[in-house]
Amino acid sequence: MNRPGPVAGLAVAWTLASTADNFVMFVLLWIAGPQGWSGAETALLVVAARVPTVAGGLIGGRAVDRFGPVPMLIVDALARAGLMGALAVAGWGQHPSIWVVLGLCAAAGTTPPLAYSASRTLVPRLVDDEFLPRANAWLGIGDQLPMVLGALLAGPALGLLGPGRAFLVPFVMMLVVAAIAVRLPRRRTAGPRRVSSSRTGWASGPVVGLIALSAVYYFTYGPFESVLPHFTRQQLGSDVAGYTVLWVVFGVAALSTVPLASWLGQRRPGLVNAVGALVWGLVTLPVVAVQSLPPAVAIFAMSGAVWGPYSAIETTALQRWADPAGHGSMFGTQRALLAIASPLGAAAGALAVDHASPASILAVSALSCSVAGAVAAWPLRRDRSVTWTSLQAGK
Repeated sequence: MNRPGPVAGLAVAWTLASTADNFVMFVLLWIAGPQGWSGAETALLVVAARVPTVAGGLIGGRAVDRFGPVPMLIVDALARAGLMGALAVAGWGQHPSIWVVLGLCAAAGTTPPLAYSASRTLVPRLVDDEFLPRANAWLGIGDQLPMVLGALLAGPALGLLGPGRAFLVPFVMMLVVAAIAVRLPRRRTAGPRRVSSSRTGWASGPVVGLIALSAVYYFTYGPFESVLPHFTRQQLGSDVAGYTVLWVVFGVAALSTVPLASWLGQRRPGLVNAVGALVWGLVTLPVVAVQSLPPAVAIFAMSGAVWGPYSAIETTALQRWADPAGHGSMFGTQRALLAIASPLGAAAGALAVDHASPASILAVSALSCSVAGAVAAWPLRRDRSVTWTSLQAGK
């Protein structure tokens, strides 16, 4: 690998940026009930925090292509640090207004696609093609570790700081991201790579199909984010500690399987991820039948292990299948879709919990993930010969 230092630094920056995002959502979903927010208000908050991500991804991805990944990573870090500081100040009295939180979270939802797009656009500039899977596995850690860190930090932060001042945690995280980003190289350090003049060439069949699978997968998974607190309280008879344990176990299991991504995606990454979505739903479904925390923890461990390699496999495939000149736009668009898909699913779950049991909602969610994977498996049966060059040649 050409420049392991910058790649490691980039992975740390992305991990912190993603952790800040996860932390905010964990806190918002857990405090919704104690703050007296209804299911509809919680759904509105989740959607409002993510809808701006669509514009941020579409516009921000193009900004990454135009101005470069490092400057845009710095912009995201500083913008979110300021907004997290404002959230902490607004909620200093322990009972933040939902409308103030809604407005600030909506603003903070605009820039996260910059960090996602910038990090994935920068990796091919730092390493040669043969090292992409390994480098993306490092970024994959930044996709999975935030589940652990967000869950581990949310409970203690809420207990020690309260629902308002807890936002000082992501404030500090984003300042550290900014400090790392200013030290990252801004010019290409890896070997030569073919770059096409087209900036829309990434919109090819395999690329669109893989992104579409992820969007549907994340949407159908979404109810687990908003309904799990209710499920933990009502069916498992546990509290925030049990809720934290579930997500920590899920995240640790996911982390443990991230290194398998380079091996699993060697030949047919699209097919591997489609089967992964199918298996994830089947493995996770039994949790709806358990009545206590220990068996739920075991199921979440298996579920996390299946989930782990997905993102790293997808990233490497997209980097190889798409025109490098449009990587920023592609990953920005992808992030916009994924960032809105999961919260929309979470919002649907929050609305449904007023009318159905948490277990039934989670069952529908898990089965829907399996259906999405099964439907996508045939169109995504592409092997490792698929590259940007072969797609342009019509192969």
